[in-house]
Amino acid sequence: MKFAKTLLLLTLALVFAGCTGYQLGSTLPESIQSVSLTVSNKSDEPSIEVAVMKALRAEVQQDGRLALRSPGDADATLEVEMIDYHLSALSYDRIRGALAREYRVNLRAKAVFYDSETGEVLREIPGVTGDTDFPFDADLTAGKRSAIDDAAADLARKIVAQTIAAW
Repeated sequence: MKFAKTLLLLTLALVFAGCTGYQLGSTLPESIQSVSLTVSNKSDEPSIEVAVMKALRAEVQQDGRLALRSPGDADATLEVEMIDYHLSALSYDRIRGALAREYRVNLRAKAVFYDSETGEVLREIPGVTGDTDFPFDADLTAGKRSAIDDAAADLARKIVAQTIAAW
């Protein structure tokens, strides 16, 4: 019986030791309750910032820790700069070798999350990518448009995970 109690205490001690450092709730500074988002496009692909902004808004709202505000009213700002857009063929038709059957869209960006009042940089990501693969059906333009939305959602998840959710 004494052995069972000792074993139980030892097991509990190991479980609690494994939880050291974990914290429930947000660890963002208390002064940061809202965020504004800005997205600029320095890539060669027009209008991808629209898809990225839409995906970032959805991701911040889903995260739920910060309220979205306009730039002058927010406690913090998340600035995202689109650096590159790349479309590449992944696989080709066996019969018509020059015809691609599957493509990959890759978006690359950098992000800075900072305190709007003090200007202090809270997180900086010099390079983050979002990508997705899509099949070529009949219309490359329509497939690419849909894939950009998916790649933007992947990029937004990674940006929020590495900035806001990292706290």
